[in-house]
Amino acid sequence: MNPRAMLGTVRRNATPQVIMSIVLIAMLCYLVLVPIIVMIQQTFTVHAMERFQIPGSRPGDFTTRHWERMFTGVDAMSFLYRPLMNTLIVSVSLSLLALLIGGTLAWLVVRTDMPMKKFISNLAIVPYIMPSWALALAWITLFKNRRVGGSLGLFEALTGVAPPNWVSFGMFPIIVTLALHYFPFGFMLIGGALRNIDSQLEESAELLGASRWQVLKRVVIPLVLPVVFSTFLLTFSRGLGTFGTPAFLGGPVRFTVLSTLLHANLVGQRPGMGYIVALVMIMFGVLVLYMDHKIIGVRRSFVTISGKSGMSGLVKLRALGRPVSVLVTVFLLCVTVIPLTVLAIETVMLIPGTYRLSNFSLHYWIGPVSHTIGLATGEPGILRNPAVMNALMNSVRLGLVVAVICGTLGMLVGYTVVRLRGTRFSRFLDQLSFMPYLMPSIAFGAIFLALFAVRRGPIPSLYGSFTLLVIACVVKYLPFSSRAGIGAMIQVGPELEEAAIMFGARWTKRMGRIIFPLQKSAFFSGLLLPFISAMRELSLVVLLVTPRTQTATAITMRFTDRGWYPYTNAIMLLIVVTILVTTFISRKLMKTDLAKGLGG
Repeated sequence: MNPRAMLGTVRRNATPQVIMSIVLIAMLCYLVLVPIIVMIQQTFTVHAMERFQIPGSRPGDFTTRHWERMFTGVDAMSFLYRPLMNTLIVSVSLSLLALLIGGTLAWLVVRTDMPMKKFISNLAIVPYIMPSWALALAWITLFKNRRVGGSLGLFEALTGVAPPNWVSFGMFPIIVTLALHYFPFGFMLIGGALRNIDSQLEESAELLGASRWQVLKRVVIPLVLPVVFSTFLLTFSRGLGTFGTPAFLGGPVRFTVLSTLLHANLVGQRPGMGYIVALVMIMFGVLVLYMDHKIIGVRRSFVTISGKSGMSGLVKLRALGRPVSVLVTVFLLCVTVIPLTVLAIETVMLIPGTYRLSNFSLHYWIGPVSHTIGLATGEPGILRNPAVMNALMNSVRLGLVVAVICGTLGMLVGYTVVRLRGTRFSRFLDQLSFMPYLMPSIAFGAIFLALFAVRRGPIPSLYGSFTLLVIACVVKYLPFSSRAGIGAMIQVGPELEEAAIMFGARWTKRMGRIIFPLQKSAFFSGLLLPFISAMRELSLVVLLVTPRTQTATAITMRFTDRGWYPYTNAIMLLIVVTILVTTFISRKLMKTDLAKGLGG
Protein backbone atom coordinates (compact mmCIF):
# COMPACT_ATOMS: atom_id res chain seq x y z
CA MET A 1 0.00 0.00 0.00
CA ASN A 2 1.40 3.38 -0.99
CA PRO A 3 1.79 6.18 1.62
CA ARG A 4 -1.15 8.15 0.23
CA ALA A 5 -3.51 5.16 0.55
CA MET A 6 -2.26 4.45 4.08
CA LEU A 7 -2.88 8.07 5.04
CA GLY A 8 -6.40 7.82 3.66
CA THR A 9 -7.06 4.65 5.67
CA VAL A 10 -5.83 6.33 8.86
CA ARG A 11 -8.04 9.36 8.24
CA ARG A 12 -11.13 7.19 7.64
CA ASN A 13 -10.55 5.20 10.83
CA ALA A 14 -9.51 8.16 12.97
CA THR A 15 -13.06 8.98 14.04
CA PRO A 16 -13.60 10.97 17.27
CA GLN A 17 -14.69 7.85 19.14
CA VAL A 18 -11.62 5.86 18.05
CA ILE A 19 -9.26 8.69 19.00
CA MET A 20 -11.09 9.12 22.29
CA SER A 21 -10.93 5.41 23.05
CA ILE A 22 -7.16 5.40 22.51
CA VAL A 23 -6.70 8.42 24.78
CA LEU A 24 -8.96 7.02 27.52
CA ILE A 25 -7.36 3.56 27.38
CA ALA A 26 -3.86 5.05 27.57
CA MET A 27 -4.84 7.23 30.53
CA LEU A 28 -6.53 4.39 32.42
CA CYS A 29 -3.69 1.98 31.71
CA TYR A 30 -1.25 4.43 33.27
CA LEU A 31 -3.49 5.07 36.28
CA VAL A 32 -4.75 1.50 36.86
CA LEU A 33 -2.26 -1.01 35.44
CA VAL A 34 1.09 0.81 35.72
CA PRO A 35 0.74 1.39 39.49
CA ILE A 36 0.29 -2.37 40.00
CA ILE A 37 3.55 -3.00 38.13
CA VAL A 38 5.27 -0.36 40.29
CA MET A 39 3.88 -2.00 43.44
CA ILE A 40 5.19 -5.41 42.39
CA GLN A 41 8.62 -3.88 41.81
CA GLN A 42 8.50 -2.21 45.24
CA THR A 43 7.87 -5.56 46.96
CA PHE A 44 11.27 -6.75 45.72
CA THR A 45 13.09 -3.57 46.81
CA VAL A 46 14.81 -2.71 50.09
CA HIS A 47 13.41 0.56 51.42
CA ALA A 48 15.10 3.04 53.75
CA MET A 49 13.70 1.79 57.08
CA GLU A 50 13.71 -1.85 55.98
CA ARG A 51 17.50 -2.02 55.65
CA PHE A 52 17.73 -2.56 59.41
CA GLN A 53 15.60 -5.71 59.11
CA ILE A 54 17.73 -7.15 56.27
CA PRO A 55 21.39 -7.36 57.39
CA GLY A 56 23.92 -6.12 54.87
CA SER A 57 21.35 -4.53 52.57
CA ARG A 58 21.15 -1.00 51.24
CA PRO A 59 18.11 1.01 50.07
CA GLY A 60 17.27 0.07 46.49
CA ASP A 61 18.75 -3.43 46.60
CA PHE A 62 16.80 -6.36 45.19
CA THR A 63 15.36 -8.70 47.83
CA THR A 64 12.84 -11.50 48.24
CA ARG A 65 12.81 -11.12 52.03
CA HIS A 66 9.43 -9.39 52.13
CA TRP A 67 7.70 -12.28 50.34
CA GLU A 68 9.47 -14.85 52.51
CA ARG A 69 8.46 -13.11 55.75
CA MET A 70 4.85 -12.71 54.65
CA PHE A 71 4.25 -16.24 53.32
CA THR A 72 6.76 -18.61 54.94
CA GLY A 73 8.31 -16.74 57.87
CA VAL A 74 7.82 -17.65 61.51
CA ASP A 75 5.42 -14.73 61.89
CA ALA A 76 3.51 -15.41 58.65
CA MET A 77 0.38 -16.35 60.60
CA SER A 78 0.12 -12.91 62.22
CA PHE A 79 1.66 -11.05 59.27
CA LEU A 80 -0.79 -12.39 56.67
CA TYR A 81 -2.79 -15.56 57.19
CA ARG A 82 -4.83 -14.65 60.28
CA PRO A 83 -5.80 -11.18 58.93
CA LEU A 84 -6.65 -12.84 55.60
CA MET A 85 -8.98 -15.34 57.27
CA ASN A 86 -10.58 -12.55 59.32
CA THR A 87 -11.11 -10.55 56.13
CA LEU A 88 -12.73 -13.42 54.25
CA ILE A 89 -15.02 -14.30 57.16
CA VAL A 90 -16.09 -10.67 57.60
CA SER A 91 -16.58 -10.04 53.86
CA VAL A 92 -18.57 -13.22 53.20
CA SER A 93 -20.71 -12.80 56.33
CA LEU A 94 -21.55 -9.14 55.74
CA SER A 95 -22.35 -9.85 52.08
CA LEU A 96 -24.78 -12.64 52.98
CA LEU A 97 -26.44 -10.55 55.69
CA ALA A 98 -26.66 -7.47 53.45
CA LEU A 99 -28.08 -9.61 50.65
CA LEU A 100 -30.71 -11.08 52.97
CA ILE A 101 -31.80 -7.66 54.25
CA GLY A 102 -31.65 -5.89 50.88
CA GLY A 103 -33.33 -8.73 48.98
CA THR A 104 -36.14 -9.02 51.51
CA LEU A 105 -36.81 -5.28 51.40
CA ALA A 106 -36.70 -5.30 47.58
CA TRP A 107 -39.25 -8.12 47.43
CA LEU A 108 -41.56 -6.39 49.93
CA VAL A 109 -41.42 -3.08 48.06
CA VAL A 110 -41.66 -4.44 44.50
CA ARG A 111 -43.67 -7.64 44.79
CA THR A 112 -46.20 -6.97 47.56
CA ASP A 113 -48.95 -4.47 48.33
CA MET A 114 -47.19 -3.26 51.47
CA PRO A 115 -48.20 0.33 52.38
CA MET A 116 -45.74 3.28 52.59
CA LYS A 117 -43.54 1.96 49.77
CA LYS A 118 -42.22 5.33 48.62
CA PHE A 119 -41.27 6.41 52.14
CA ILE A 120 -39.59 3.06 52.81
CA SER A 121 -37.71 3.18 49.50
CA ASN A 122 -36.32 6.64 50.23
CA LEU A 123 -35.39 5.70 53.79
CA ALA A 124 -33.70 2.47 52.69
CA ILE A 125 -31.11 4.36 50.62
CA VAL A 126 -29.97 6.60 53.50
CA PRO A 127 -27.55 4.07 55.11
CA TYR A 128 -25.62 3.84 51.84
CA ILE A 129 -25.34 7.63 51.69
CA MET A 130 -23.87 7.73 55.19
CA PRO A 131 -20.18 6.82 55.67
CA SER A 132 -19.84 3.15 56.58
CA TRP A 133 -18.08 4.01 59.80
CA ALA A 134 -20.93 6.30 60.95
CA LEU A 135 -22.70 3.16 62.14
CA ALA A 136 -19.45 1.97 63.71
CA LEU A 137 -19.17 5.16 65.77
CA ALA A 138 -22.83 4.89 66.77
CA TRP A 139 -22.23 1.25 67.78
CA ILE A 140 -19.30 2.30 69.98
CA THR A 141 -21.40 5.00 71.63
CA LEU A 142 -24.20 2.51 72.29
CA PHE A 143 -22.36 -0.66 73.25
CA LYS A 144 -18.87 0.20 74.46
CA ASN A 145 -17.97 -0.97 77.95
CA ARG A 146 -15.55 0.27 80.57
CA ARG A 147 -13.20 -2.69 80.16
CA VAL A 148 -12.27 -1.82 76.58
CA GLY A 149 -13.97 1.46 75.69
CA GLY A 150 -12.77 3.36 78.75
CA SER A 151 -16.24 4.67 79.63
CA LEU A 152 -19.69 3.13 79.69
CA GLY A 153 -21.91 3.28 76.64
CA LEU A 154 -25.52 4.33 76.42
CA PHE A 155 -26.78 0.74 76.70
CA GLU A 156 -24.90 0.15 79.95
CA ALA A 157 -25.96 3.54 81.31
CA LEU A 158 -29.65 2.74 80.70
CA THR A 159 -29.69 -0.94 81.73
CA GLY A 160 -26.78 -1.29 84.12
CA VAL A 161 -25.60 -4.33 82.11
CA ALA A 162 -22.11 -4.14 80.58
CA PRO A 163 -22.00 -5.65 77.06
CA PRO A 164 -19.39 -8.39 76.61
CA ASN A 165 -16.26 -7.48 74.71
CA TRP A 166 -17.30 -9.45 71.59
CA VAL A 167 -20.44 -7.31 71.35
CA SER A 168 -18.64 -4.02 71.94
CA PHE A 169 -15.69 -4.55 69.60
CA GLY A 170 -14.35 -7.10 67.15
CA MET A 171 -15.74 -9.27 64.38
CA PHE A 172 -19.43 -9.30 65.33
CA PRO A 173 -20.04 -5.53 65.33
CA ILE A 174 -17.92 -5.10 62.20
CA ILE A 175 -20.09 -7.59 60.28
CA VAL A 176 -23.35 -6.10 61.54
CA THR A 177 -22.49 -2.44 60.92
CA LEU A 178 -21.04 -3.06 57.45
CA ALA A 179 -24.05 -5.20 56.46
CA LEU A 180 -26.37 -2.41 57.60
CA HIS A 181 -24.37 0.00 55.47
CA TYR A 182 -24.29 -2.10 52.29
CA PHE A 183 -27.79 -3.63 52.24
CA PRO A 184 -29.19 -0.66 50.21
CA PHE A 185 -26.88 -1.80 47.42
CA GLY A 186 -28.77 -5.09 47.13
CA PHE A 187 -32.08 -3.33 47.68
CA MET A 188 -31.58 -1.10 44.64
CA LEU A 189 -30.10 -3.70 42.30
CA ILE A 190 -32.40 -6.60 43.18
CA GLY A 191 -35.39 -4.25 43.28
CA GLY A 192 -34.53 -3.05 39.79
CA ALA A 193 -34.29 -6.63 38.52
CA LEU A 194 -37.64 -7.59 40.06
CA ARG A 195 -39.27 -4.49 38.63
CA ASN A 196 -38.04 -5.19 35.09
CA ILE A 197 -39.19 -8.81 34.79
CA ASP A 198 -41.56 -9.22 31.86
CA SER A 199 -45.03 -9.81 33.29
CA GLN A 200 -45.99 -11.93 30.27
CA LEU A 201 -43.68 -14.70 31.47
CA GLU A 202 -45.50 -14.95 34.80
CA GLU A 203 -48.92 -14.65 33.18
CA SER A 204 -48.09 -17.45 30.74
CA ALA A 205 -46.96 -19.70 33.60
CA GLU A 206 -50.19 -19.01 35.51
CA LEU A 207 -52.28 -19.75 32.41
CA LEU A 208 -50.56 -23.12 32.20
CA GLY A 209 -51.71 -23.89 35.74
CA ALA A 210 -48.57 -23.04 37.70
CA SER A 211 -49.12 -22.04 41.33
CA ARG A 212 -47.65 -18.79 42.69
CA TRP A 213 -44.88 -20.77 44.39
CA GLN A 214 -44.05 -22.55 41.11
CA VAL A 215 -43.98 -19.22 39.26
CA LEU A 216 -41.62 -17.87 41.90
CA LYS A 217 -39.41 -20.97 41.75
CA ARG A 218 -39.37 -21.55 37.99
CA VAL A 219 -39.62 -17.99 36.60
CA VAL A 220 -38.80 -15.22 39.05
CA ILE A 221 -35.86 -16.75 40.94
CA PRO A 222 -33.94 -17.91 37.80
CA LEU A 223 -34.32 -14.43 36.30
CA VAL A 224 -33.21 -12.61 39.45
CA LEU A 225 -30.48 -15.06 40.50
CA PRO A 226 -27.74 -13.52 38.29
CA VAL A 227 -28.34 -10.11 39.90
CA VAL A 228 -28.28 -11.72 43.34
CA PHE A 229 -24.92 -13.37 42.65
CA SER A 230 -23.53 -10.19 41.14
CA THR A 231 -24.70 -8.14 44.11
CA PHE A 232 -23.03 -10.60 46.49
CA LEU A 233 -19.73 -10.40 44.60
CA LEU A 234 -19.76 -6.60 44.40
CA THR A 235 -20.66 -6.25 48.09
CA PHE A 236 -17.89 -8.72 48.95
CA SER A 237 -15.36 -6.63 47.02
CA ARG A 238 -16.43 -3.44 48.80
CA GLY A 239 -16.23 -5.06 52.23
CA LEU A 240 -12.77 -6.39 51.39
CA GLY A 241 -11.24 -2.91 51.20
CA THR A 242 -13.18 -1.06 53.90
CA PHE A 243 -10.83 0.50 56.44
CA GLY A 244 -12.74 2.82 58.78
CA THR A 245 -15.14 0.34 60.41
CA PRO A 246 -12.51 -2.39 61.08
CA ALA A 247 -10.13 0.28 62.40
CA PHE A 248 -12.64 1.78 64.83
CA LEU A 249 -14.28 -1.47 65.98
CA GLY A 250 -11.32 -3.84 65.63
CA GLY A 251 -8.45 -1.66 66.84
CA PRO A 252 -9.29 -1.67 70.59
CA VAL A 253 -9.27 -5.51 70.68
CA ARG A 254 -6.47 -5.93 68.10
CA PHE A 255 -8.75 -7.57 65.56
CA THR A 256 -6.85 -7.21 62.29
CA VAL A 257 -8.07 -7.49 58.71
CA LEU A 258 -6.14 -6.91 55.50
CA SER A 259 -7.10 -3.24 55.24
CA THR A 260 -5.89 -2.37 58.75
CA LEU A 261 -2.80 -4.56 58.22
CA LEU A 262 -1.97 -2.66 55.03
CA HIS A 263 -2.36 0.67 56.81
CA ALA A 264 -0.20 -0.47 59.74
CA ASN A 265 2.60 -1.63 57.42
CA LEU A 266 2.72 1.55 55.37
CA VAL A 267 2.44 3.85 58.39
CA GLY A 268 5.08 1.73 60.14
CA GLN A 269 7.56 2.30 57.31
CA ARG A 270 7.31 -1.27 55.95
CA PRO A 271 6.20 -0.52 52.36
CA GLY A 272 7.55 -3.80 50.93
CA MET A 273 5.30 -5.88 53.17
CA GLY A 274 2.45 -3.39 52.88
CA TYR A 275 2.38 -3.57 49.09
CA ILE A 276 2.28 -7.39 49.26
CA VAL A 277 -0.91 -7.08 51.33
CA ALA A 278 -2.28 -4.64 48.74
CA LEU A 279 -1.51 -7.10 45.93
CA VAL A 280 -3.33 -9.87 47.80
CA MET A 281 -6.38 -7.62 48.11
CA ILE A 282 -6.20 -6.64 44.43
CA MET A 283 -5.93 -10.34 43.51
CA PHE A 284 -9.26 -10.97 45.23
CA GLY A 285 -10.75 -7.98 43.42
CA VAL A 286 -9.63 -9.35 40.06
CA LEU A 287 -11.01 -12.76 41.04
CA VAL A 288 -14.38 -11.15 41.73
CA LEU A 289 -14.26 -9.42 38.33
CA TYR A 290 -13.48 -12.75 36.66
CA MET A 291 -16.32 -14.57 38.44
CA ASP A 292 -18.76 -11.77 37.66
CA HIS A 293 -17.77 -11.80 33.99
CA LYS A 294 -17.45 -15.55 33.39
CA ILE A 295 -19.98 -17.13 35.71
CA ILE A 296 -22.58 -14.42 36.22
CA GLY A 297 -22.21 -13.24 32.64
CA VAL A 298 -23.32 -16.65 31.39
CA ARG A 299 -26.32 -16.68 33.68
CA ARG A 300 -27.37 -13.25 32.43
CA SER A 301 -28.15 -14.81 29.09
CA PHE A 302 -31.29 -16.27 30.68
CA VAL A 303 -32.67 -12.84 31.55
CA THR A 304 -35.35 -11.92 29.03
CA ILE A 305 -37.06 -8.55 29.33
CA SER A 306 -39.46 -7.82 26.53
CA GLY A 307 -43.02 -6.82 25.95
CA LYS A 308 -44.76 -5.01 28.77
CA SER A 309 -42.98 -4.80 32.07
CA GLY A 310 -44.42 -4.96 35.53
CA MET A 311 -45.75 -7.73 37.71
CA SER A 312 -48.65 -9.91 36.82
CA GLY A 313 -49.97 -9.41 40.31
CA LEU A 314 -48.71 -8.25 43.65
CA VAL A 315 -48.62 -10.59 46.61
CA LYS A 316 -51.51 -9.62 48.86
CA LEU A 317 -50.36 -9.23 52.45
CA ARG A 318 -53.92 -8.41 53.55
CA ALA A 319 -54.04 -7.89 57.33
CA LEU A 320 -50.26 -8.27 57.57
CA GLY A 321 -49.60 -5.35 55.23
CA ARG A 322 -49.61 -2.53 57.76
CA PRO A 323 -47.78 -4.45 60.56
CA VAL A 324 -45.07 -5.44 58.07
CA SER A 325 -44.66 -1.85 56.86
CA VAL A 326 -44.44 -0.66 60.48
CA LEU A 327 -41.78 -3.27 61.29
CA VAL A 328 -39.79 -2.34 58.18
CA THR A 329 -40.05 1.37 59.02
CA VAL A 330 -38.95 0.78 62.62
CA PHE A 331 -35.98 -1.25 61.37
CA LEU A 332 -34.93 1.48 58.93
CA LEU A 333 -35.31 4.15 61.59
CA CYS A 334 -33.06 2.08 63.86
CA VAL A 335 -30.47 2.00 61.09
CA THR A 336 -30.69 5.67 60.13
CA VAL A 337 -32.27 8.05 62.62
CA ILE A 338 -31.27 6.35 65.88
CA PRO A 339 -27.52 6.12 65.06
CA LEU A 340 -27.42 9.81 64.11
CA THR A 341 -29.35 10.68 67.27
CA VAL A 342 -26.93 8.67 69.39
CA LEU A 343 -23.98 10.44 67.77
CA ALA A 344 -25.62 13.80 68.41
CA ILE A 345 -26.22 12.96 72.09
CA GLU A 346 -22.57 12.02 72.56
CA THR A 347 -21.40 15.38 71.16
CA VAL A 348 -23.24 17.35 73.87
CA MET A 349 -22.08 15.24 76.83
CA LEU A 350 -19.21 17.15 78.45
CA ILE A 351 -17.90 14.01 80.17
CA PRO A 352 -18.50 10.98 77.89
CA GLY A 353 -20.56 8.25 79.50
CA THR A 354 -22.26 10.57 81.97
CA TYR A 355 -25.82 10.85 80.69
CA ARG A 356 -27.28 13.59 82.91
CA LEU A 357 -28.77 16.97 82.04
CA SER A 358 -26.17 18.65 84.23
CA ASN A 359 -23.52 17.20 81.91
CA PHE A 360 -25.11 18.80 78.83
CA SER A 361 -22.74 21.20 77.04
CA LEU A 362 -21.99 22.58 73.57
CA HIS A 363 -18.31 22.75 74.42
CA TYR A 364 -17.29 20.28 71.68
CA TRP A 365 -19.19 22.34 69.13
CA ILE A 366 -18.44 25.96 69.99
CA GLY A 367 -16.27 25.87 73.11
CA PRO A 368 -12.90 27.64 73.38
CA VAL A 369 -9.52 25.97 73.79
CA SER A 370 -9.35 24.40 77.24
CA HIS A 371 -7.01 22.06 79.12
CA THR A 372 -9.39 21.57 82.04
CA ILE A 373 -12.95 21.23 80.66
CA GLY A 374 -14.37 17.87 79.64
CA LEU A 375 -11.75 15.70 77.98
CA ALA A 376 -9.18 18.50 78.38
CA THR A 377 -8.12 18.14 74.78
CA GLY A 378 -6.69 21.58 74.25
CA GLU A 379 -8.79 21.78 71.08
CA PRO A 380 -11.55 24.33 70.43
CA GLY A 381 -15.05 23.22 69.42
CA ILE A 382 -15.24 21.96 65.86
CA LEU A 383 -17.14 25.01 64.59
CA ARG A 384 -14.30 27.18 65.94
CA ASN A 385 -11.55 24.80 64.96
CA PRO A 386 -9.63 26.01 61.86
CA ALA A 387 -8.18 22.57 61.17
CA VAL A 388 -11.63 20.94 61.17
CA MET A 389 -13.21 23.66 59.06
CA ASN A 390 -10.35 23.49 56.52
CA ALA A 391 -10.71 19.70 56.39
CA LEU A 392 -14.46 19.98 55.81
CA MET A 393 -13.91 22.52 53.03
CA ASN A 394 -11.30 20.21 51.48
CA SER A 395 -13.88 17.41 51.48
CA VAL A 396 -16.54 19.58 49.84
CA ARG A 397 -14.05 20.89 47.28
CA LEU A 398 -12.82 17.36 46.58
CA GLY A 399 -16.38 16.10 46.14
CA LEU A 400 -17.32 18.88 43.71
CA VAL A 401 -14.17 18.64 41.57
CA VAL A 402 -14.31 14.84 41.44
CA ALA A 403 -18.03 14.88 40.59
CA VAL A 404 -17.60 17.25 37.62
CA ILE A 405 -14.59 15.37 36.21
CA CYS A 406 -16.21 11.96 36.74
CA GLY A 407 -19.46 13.10 35.17
CA THR A 408 -17.68 14.40 32.08
CA LEU A 409 -15.39 11.38 31.71
CA GLY A 410 -18.30 9.01 32.34
CA MET A 411 -20.26 10.57 29.51
CA LEU A 412 -17.24 10.29 27.17
CA VAL A 413 -16.60 6.67 28.17
CA GLY A 414 -20.28 5.84 27.63
CA TYR A 415 -20.28 7.51 24.22
CA THR A 416 -17.09 5.72 23.14
CA VAL A 417 -18.06 2.27 24.42
CA VAL A 418 -21.51 2.34 22.78
CA ARG A 419 -20.43 3.87 19.47
CA LEU A 420 -17.63 1.30 19.15
CA ARG A 421 -19.72 -1.60 20.43
CA GLY A 422 -18.49 -4.98 19.26
CA THR A 423 -14.87 -3.86 18.83
CA ARG A 424 -11.90 -4.74 21.01
CA PHE A 425 -11.47 -1.09 21.94
CA SER A 426 -15.00 -0.97 23.31
CA ARG A 427 -14.72 -4.18 25.34
CA PHE A 428 -11.32 -3.31 26.78
CA LEU A 429 -12.32 0.25 27.68
CA ASP A 430 -15.54 -0.99 29.30
CA GLN A 431 -13.69 -3.52 31.48
CA LEU A 432 -10.80 -1.18 32.26
CA SER A 433 -13.10 1.65 33.37
CA PHE A 434 -14.99 -0.72 35.69
CA MET A 435 -11.92 -2.42 37.18
CA PRO A 436 -11.21 0.29 39.85
CA TYR A 437 -14.61 -0.41 41.41
CA LEU A 438 -13.56 -3.97 42.26
CA MET A 439 -10.18 -2.97 43.67
CA PRO A 440 -10.29 -2.61 47.47
CA SER A 441 -10.26 1.10 48.31
CA ILE A 442 -7.25 1.13 50.63
CA ALA A 443 -5.28 -1.05 48.19
CA PHE A 444 -6.18 1.38 45.41
CA GLY A 445 -4.86 4.23 47.56
CA ALA A 446 -1.67 2.23 48.08
CA ILE A 447 -1.04 1.85 44.34
CA PHE A 448 -1.31 5.63 43.89
CA LEU A 449 1.07 6.12 46.78
CA ALA A 450 3.54 3.78 45.04
CA LEU A 451 3.15 5.54 41.68
CA PHE A 452 3.24 9.20 42.72
CA ALA A 453 5.45 9.13 45.83
CA VAL A 454 8.49 10.03 43.69
CA ARG A 455 9.10 11.74 40.37
CA ARG A 456 8.69 9.45 37.37
CA GLY A 457 9.93 10.94 34.10
CA PRO A 458 8.11 14.19 33.33
CA ILE A 459 5.49 13.54 36.04
CA PRO A 460 6.54 15.08 39.38
CA SER A 461 5.87 13.61 42.78
CA LEU A 462 2.28 14.42 43.70
CA TYR A 463 2.31 13.08 47.26
CA GLY A 464 0.94 15.67 49.64
CA SER A 465 -0.97 17.54 46.92
CA PHE A 466 -4.69 18.01 46.47
CA THR A 467 -4.23 16.92 42.84
CA LEU A 468 -3.32 13.39 43.95
CA LEU A 469 -6.54 13.10 45.97
CA VAL A 470 -8.53 14.25 42.93
CA ILE A 471 -6.83 11.78 40.56
CA ALA A 472 -7.27 8.84 42.94
CA CYS A 473 -10.94 9.61 43.57
CA VAL A 474 -11.72 10.25 39.89
CA VAL A 475 -10.28 6.91 38.78
CA LYS A 476 -11.85 5.04 41.70
CA TYR A 477 -15.34 6.50 41.16
CA LEU A 478 -15.28 6.57 37.35
CA PRO A 479 -17.22 3.25 37.26
CA PHE A 480 -20.24 5.02 38.80
CA SER A 481 -20.45 7.66 36.09
CA SER A 482 -19.34 5.36 33.26
CA ARG A 483 -22.14 2.88 34.11
CA ALA A 484 -24.62 5.75 34.00
CA GLY A 485 -23.12 7.04 30.74
CA ILE A 486 -23.16 3.64 29.02
CA GLY A 487 -26.72 2.96 30.16
CA ALA A 488 -27.89 6.30 28.77
CA MET A 489 -25.99 6.05 25.47
CA ILE A 490 -27.51 2.63 24.73
CA GLN A 491 -30.87 4.40 24.52
CA VAL A 492 -29.54 7.04 22.10
CA GLY A 493 -29.51 5.71 18.54
CA PRO A 494 -26.86 6.86 16.06
CA GLU A 495 -29.42 8.22 13.59
CA LEU A 496 -29.57 11.75 15.06
CA GLU A 497 -25.80 12.06 15.07
CA GLU A 498 -25.55 10.66 11.54
CA ALA A 499 -28.06 13.25 10.35
CA ALA A 500 -25.97 16.00 11.97
CA ILE A 501 -22.85 14.64 10.25
CA MET A 502 -24.63 14.88 6.87
CA PHE A 503 -25.22 18.57 7.57
CA GLY A 504 -21.54 19.05 8.36
CA ALA A 505 -21.79 19.43 12.15
CA ARG A 506 -18.47 18.97 13.95
CA TRP A 507 -18.10 16.43 16.78
CA THR A 508 -18.02 19.12 19.47
CA LYS A 509 -21.24 20.62 18.14
CA ARG A 510 -22.90 17.19 17.98
CA MET A 511 -21.93 16.53 21.59
CA GLY A 512 -23.19 19.92 22.76
CA ARG A 513 -26.43 19.99 20.76
CA ILE A 514 -27.47 16.32 20.62
CA ILE A 515 -25.60 13.93 22.92
CA PHE A 516 -25.37 15.99 26.10
CA PRO A 517 -29.03 17.20 26.12
CA LEU A 518 -30.17 13.59 25.69
CA GLN A 519 -27.77 12.37 28.38
CA LYS A 520 -28.44 15.19 30.83
CA SER A 521 -30.28 13.07 33.39
CA ALA A 522 -27.60 10.34 33.35
CA PHE A 523 -24.87 13.00 33.53
CA PHE A 524 -26.29 14.47 36.73
CA SER A 525 -26.81 10.98 38.16
CA GLY A 526 -23.17 10.33 37.34
CA LEU A 527 -22.25 13.43 39.38
CA LEU A 528 -24.11 12.50 42.55
CA LEU A 529 -22.46 9.21 43.49
CA PRO A 530 -18.86 10.43 43.01
CA PHE A 531 -19.66 13.49 45.14
CA ILE A 532 -21.17 11.37 47.92
CA SER A 533 -18.32 8.86 47.75
CA ALA A 534 -15.59 11.52 47.86
CA MET A 535 -17.27 13.30 50.79
CA ARG A 536 -17.52 10.14 52.91
CA GLU A 537 -14.30 8.43 51.74
CA LEU A 538 -11.74 7.31 54.31
CA SER A 539 -10.28 4.02 53.05
CA LEU A 540 -9.04 5.50 49.77
CA VAL A 541 -7.54 8.74 51.10
CA VAL A 542 -6.18 7.65 54.50
CA LEU A 543 -2.77 6.82 52.95
CA LEU A 544 -2.68 9.89 50.69
CA VAL A 545 -3.61 12.83 52.92
CA THR A 546 -1.12 15.07 54.66
CA PRO A 547 -1.74 17.84 57.22
CA ARG A 548 -2.08 20.29 54.32
CA THR A 549 -4.62 18.17 52.41
CA GLN A 550 -6.50 16.76 55.40
CA THR A 551 -10.12 15.82 54.73
CA ALA A 552 -13.01 15.72 57.18
CA THR A 553 -13.02 11.92 57.19
CA ALA A 554 -9.27 11.61 57.69
CA ILE A 555 -9.15 14.08 60.56
CA THR A 556 -11.59 11.91 62.50
CA MET A 557 -8.85 9.25 62.70
CA ARG A 558 -6.73 11.61 64.77
CA PHE A 559 -9.53 12.31 67.24
CA THR A 560 -10.61 8.65 67.41
CA ASP A 561 -7.07 7.42 68.08
CA ARG A 562 -6.98 9.75 71.08
CA GLY A 563 -10.39 8.65 72.32
CA TRP A 564 -12.01 12.02 71.61
CA TYR A 565 -15.29 10.57 70.35
CA PRO A 566 -17.38 13.75 70.84
CA TYR A 567 -15.23 15.51 68.24
CA THR A 568 -15.33 12.51 65.90
CA ASN A 569 -19.11 12.21 66.18
CA ALA A 570 -19.64 15.92 65.62
CA ILE A 571 -17.53 15.87 62.44
CA MET A 572 -19.44 12.81 61.29
CA LEU A 573 -22.74 14.65 61.72
CA LEU A 574 -21.45 17.56 59.63
CA ILE A 575 -20.44 15.14 56.85
CA VAL A 576 -23.80 13.34 56.92
CA VAL A 577 -25.80 16.58 56.92
CA THR A 578 -23.77 17.93 53.99
CA ILE A 579 -24.34 14.72 51.99
CA LEU A 580 -28.05 14.48 52.80
CA VAL A 581 -28.70 18.12 51.90
CA THR A 582 -26.79 17.75 48.62
CA THR A 583 -28.63 14.54 47.75
CA PHE A 584 -32.02 16.09 48.51
CA ILE A 585 -31.30 19.19 46.41
CA SER A 586 -29.93 17.04 43.58
CA ARG A 587 -32.99 14.80 43.50
CA LYS A 588 -35.35 17.78 43.53
CA LEU A 589 -33.59 20.01 41.01
CA MET A 590 -31.82 17.54 38.71
CA LYS A 591 -34.03 14.43 39.15
CA THR A 592 -30.98 12.28 39.89
CA ASP A 593 -31.27 8.60 40.71
CA LEU A 594 -28.62 6.77 42.74
CA ALA A 595 -29.51 3.42 41.20
CA LYS A 596 -28.47 4.65 37.75
CA GLY A 597 -24.96 5.25 38.97
CA LEU A 598 -24.86 1.77 40.48
CA GLY A 599 -25.95 0.10 37.34
CA GLY A 600 -29.43 -0.60 38.63
